[in-house]
Amino acid sequence: MVFLLLLSAFALISPVSAETVVSLSPDNQSVELGSEIVVDVYIEPDMPISGAQFDLYFDGSVLDVKSVSEGDLFSNTATTFFSEGTVDNTAGTIIYAYSVLFGKDEVTSPGILATIVFKTTGSGQSNLQIANVVVSNSSGTAIPISIENAVVSISDTSSSGGSTDSAGSGSSGGGGAGDSGEQFGNIEFKDVTERNVIKGMNMSYHFNSRENPIVNVNFTPLKNSGSITTTIEVLKDRSALVQDDPEGLVYRNMNIWVGKYGFATPANIEAMAIGFRVESSWMEANDVNASAIRLNRHSDGKWEALQTISMGEKDGYVYFESSTPGFSPFAITAVPDSSVISDDVSLEDSTSDDNEDQTLDQNMILVLFIVFMVLIVKRGRDR
Repeated sequence: MVFLLLLSAFALISPVSAETVVSLSPDNQSVELGSEIVVDVYIEPDMPISGAQFDLYFDGSVLDVKSVSEGDLFSNTATTFFSEGTVDNTAGTIIYAYSVLFGKDEVTSPGILATIVFKTTGSGQSNLQIANVVVSNSSGTAIPISIENAVVSISDTSSSGGSTDSAGSGSSGGGGAGDSGEQFGNIEFKDVTERNVIKGMNMSYHFNSRENPIVNVNFTPLKNSGSITTTIEVLKDRSALVQDDPEGLVYRNMNIWVGKYGFATPANIEAMAIGFRVESSWMEANDVNASAIRLNRHSDGKWEALQTISMGEKDGYVYFESSTPGFSPFAITAVPDSSVISDDVSLEDSTSDDNEDQTLDQNMILVLFIVFMVLIVKRGRDR
């Protein structure tokens, strides 16, 4: 709130931005267990900016934050107000770190918003992902941004027989969401959004990353629950929590978690729904129609195909929405299309029509034969 109030006090309005890049640098590091690593939150403005905020998510089982310090993006220009945010090494989060310029000053040159120093505490792999990013101009208006995340691989060279393969060692972390049980080596991308959950309000968690096929998660709270996160784990293969694939051609696998264990129950929330998208090019390449797309949920040891509604096509994606009774491993698939069934029915109907026509032809011949015989008999009597 302090950040938003400070930004709203600025008077100078800047032009509309096309895209400002917010990235983690370096984007890929391989280090040894026990060492320290430095990660910068780097911003390349596309227009004059005066403030920025971010959250950062990491694997708390292999990394600890030692410090969060202000970079040179704003501090070289004028007086700033900087907050390192709230660090929780157990949860693997830095929440609401920000820096803002006082007065009407603004910057256009790229620079480091914040520098984060980590201590490696375990072997494996950790995705570093920034979320809830807001970059604002001097009027306090958020501008368009793109985000580039990072990954850190940590090897334990002192352990005899220890593997440096990140996928194999990731299991020590207990999963991508801390308590989800997913293997880190199977997590291709992780997206986390946090909101204050208020009773009776229609909650919608939005996700904008290109790597994430989930675009929103919606539900209605039945009680006030405070700050609740929704986590999407986009997977390379099927979830470690399931034993088989759902029916059909799999587009993407993912885990979806809302809150901590025991929160997403009928006693706490209702009207749960998931919005997702599928690349139009993938559908065309696999000869798949929108009516064939399903969101499948895995629960109680089996897959269930959820009712899925097509919401339309935009910017190279077809958008869908499905209601769900809960959150768990999911898979987007293409099942046998309804048009195929229609074609089969039409073919069967056509065959049936042909048989009926053949029967009619045979009956007509019989009728003509009987008429012919009647005429012969009649002529014989007339003589």
